[in-house]
Amino acid sequence: MDRIYTGFESLDKHLKICKGDLVVIGGNPAIGKTCLMCSMIERTMAKQKILFFTMQTNKHKAIDRISVLSCDNSTLWIYESIDNFEKLLYKIMEHKDNFGVDVIYIDNFEDFLIYSNCYEKELVLKLLDLAKKLKIAIIVSDVTYWIDRRRSIYRHLRHKEFIKYADKIITINRPDRTATEKEIRDGLVEKYVAEIRIDKDLDEYYSPWINLKFDNNSLTFNEIPKTP
Repeated sequence: MDRIYTGFESLDKHLKICKGDLVVIGGNPAIGKTCLMCSMIERTMAKQKILFFTMQTNKHKAIDRISVLSCDNSTLWIYESIDNFEKLLYKIMEHKDNFGVDVIYIDNFEDFLIYSNCYEKELVLKLLDLAKKLKIAIIVSDVTYWIDRRRSIYRHLRHKEFIKYADKIITINRPDRTATEKEIRDGLVEKYVAEIRIDKDLDEYYSPWINLKFDNNSLTFNEIPKTP
């Protein structure tokens, strides 16, 4: 089955996304889910045909950036405020028939769920069925509260349907957000470094922590150069 890439070598080494997969990028609010998603799009839009749907009510600067890039790129299409599954499906089928689609990104799933007037299980199963039938990878970002750095113990039970049905769950954490100035000053926590881990469900552990550096000016994630 065709692979879908994130554009990050360290992440793709462990995360094998295939067409037909439903993948969730989860993490606490304002942790960098949208920026990670936009960084993936920027790194792969030259080689993959991408549809990007966002429910961001306040335009995110990272989305502004890829909106500009999409104007000169025939492989990336962006839609805002698609508020129900039927509209989403229409746009997907339109693009699949006319241009082809490899991967779909849906940002801010929680708001999409609210406006779509669907139960979570119903909407998750619809997305899963859509990915399998059309052989398109669907990557969704959503708020997933969790605790415990060593194991992804979720404490936001609203996401139990994603945990149960998604093919992959990517957990993103920013230790510097909760670290003290002393911990950062002493080098115990590095500033602007995000920890990413790939989980299937609550119990299985699929990868080591993968570190990516966050650029606070451009709102992009980058690989951390390997030390010789």
